[in-house]
Amino acid sequence: MRKFFILLALLFLIVSAIGFFADFKKAVQSLEYFDTIYLVGAAIFGFGNDFIKFFRWHLYIKKLHINVGFFTDLRIFLCGLAMSVTPVKFGYTIKNYIIENITKTPFKKTLSATFAEIYVDFLVLSVISLLGMFYLKKFSVIGAVLIIIVSVIFYPSVFKKIFIQFRTILPYTIRKYYMVLKDMVSFFSIGLFGEVILITILAWLSEGISLSLILKGFGFDVNIIKTTIIFGFATLAGSLSMLPGGLIVSDITLFGLLVYIGIPAYISLGATILARICTLWLSVIVGNSALFLNRKVFFGVQK
Repeated sequence: MRKFFILLALLFLIVSAIGFFADFKKAVQSLEYFDTIYLVGAAIFGFGNDFIKFFRWHLYIKKLHINVGFFTDLRIFLCGLAMSVTPVKFGYTIKNYIIENITKTPFKKTLSATFAEIYVDFLVLSVISLLGMFYLKKFSVIGAVLIIIVSVIFYPSVFKKIFIQFRTILPYTIRKYYMVLKDMVSFFSIGLFGEVILITILAWLSEGISLSLILKGFGFDVNIIKTTIIFGFATLAGSLSMLPGGLIVSDITLFGLLVYIGIPAYISLGATILARICTLWLSVIVGNSALFLNRKVFFGVQK
């Protein structure tokens, strides 16, 4: 109950902060004229981000040679979505705990898979954000060079060498996971890395489609590349803030970028709220439902 009130307070702060720049009355009126058929599509593609990422997670589990069936693994993955509102989504480690419960596989062995999820998401979002910095104005040679540099630095084998060289000066919270990070980077082959990058791009593209459909419902036609960049940048900003689910930071960034590309503030307010409902909060609802339905099988809880 305490967590619920904390989240409620954060949501109030988000709406208040954004509402400072937008006209609440106009925002409410705009929702009345919103074409709800687009909301259905936005919810499907919004959740599509997480559903597509399941296939990435399943690749990691197979790579670690853990004997978990496809549909059991899907249920485990859905349970993990309940922890979407955690800093950098570190609460996803609940999946590792569930696997340990049902297969007796040590928690630390599968932790590298969860780290790999965060690692690849950060890499792809960084590239999307860099691309966006130049695309929203005019793409340049500098932008291309920066994207190449980030991609090279975070390529698994290069990242491993850099991490080993600088691990002694890194914060303790990162150093204590040295072996997990080392294992995570080690199981990336060129083929696997290419597959998960492709899956991750498709996943974030799905969220871009979701935002594009929401704006379409308000009568604004914004191309998918632009909405993917906007949503990706807002998500990255929220992740770096270390706030649960990127609350406040992701919301304000998303709102600000929509206003920047020419969407009226009162429309941007409604679009931001709907976009977050169709992505973050829909995932939380699905995840908590999965946890409730699987509480006996995964945790031995009767009620």
